[in-house]
Amino acid sequence: MKKRLTQPYNRLKIGANIRKWRNIREIKQKDLAASLCLSEAAISNIENNITDVTLSQLEDISLTLDIPVEHLFCDPQESLQVSYHGIEIPPGKKQFLLDKELLTTLFANMQRKDEQLQSMMQHVLLTMSAIVQDDKKFA
Repeated sequence: MKKRLTQPYNRLKIGANIRKWRNIREIKQKDLAASLCLSEAAISNIENNITDVTLSQLEDISLTLDIPVEHLFCDPQESLQVSYHGIEIPPGKKQFLLDKELLTTLFANMQRKDEQLQSMMQHVLLTMSAIVQDDKKFA
């Protein structure tokens, strides 16, 4: 008779780690699927922890992602050493710096979008002004 666990069993979320490492390495799901001779759906099922991954698949994934197999068992954010201007950051401050970097990037993107929007608005105003001038000529 199979013994039931008294405490809930926390399965490793290897699939989520694979997805995170794949995104860090900027490898598309279809490219990973092609390197493993699997379908994109199969990779999606692995990344969503629907399908269990085999040891040989883990080895192939680690080769494709160019990381050691053991890294697939850990969240990349915990595995990657974060440094800021060459100084290693203690674990407690890593998330703060990652958040700060994300906000800085978002702010820069918003500034570029604002500049694009201003340029578009100037173009619209010039076009409208030209239309009004043409209407006055023909009126």
